[in-house]
Amino acid sequence: MDTNESRRRSLGLLRDAALTVTAVLFAYAAFDDITTDNATTFAVEYSGLVVCAVWVLTLAIRLIRIRRPVLGGISLMALAAAVWGQRAIGPGVVPAPWSAHSIAVVAAFAWFALLSVLLVAIGWRAHPDRDAQAVL
Repeated sequence: MDTNESRRRSLGLLRDAALTVTAVLFAYAAFDDITTDNATTFAVEYSGLVVCAVWVLTLAIRLIRIRRPVLGGISLMALAAAVWGQRAIGPGVVPAPWSAHSIAVVAAFAWFALLSVLLVAIGWRAHPDRDAQAVL
């Protein structure tokens, strides 16, 4: 693989990590707003959650395609668990902390936060200029 291709893939992983962190933070803010706010509609929050879900679905498929099937597969399972767990969380409704729904959503948040760190590490290690930077 040539240097430009390695650089492109490395930067792509770093971009994916940044987008995933953004999605996790937005999803957390949306869940917090949905469960604690007194608004009558949460169209923006639910739309944002759909955008976050589409992003992590895209990321999972991309990971599988670039020969990271374990990361992609776990991401698909975490997304499915989060979608399932979200059903029990609504305006003013928060399931018990140790309910299966709560655990599913928290586990998905934890997985995608960890995945962001892993993507940064993989992207950094794959960057062709990494060794040159270490020498300087």
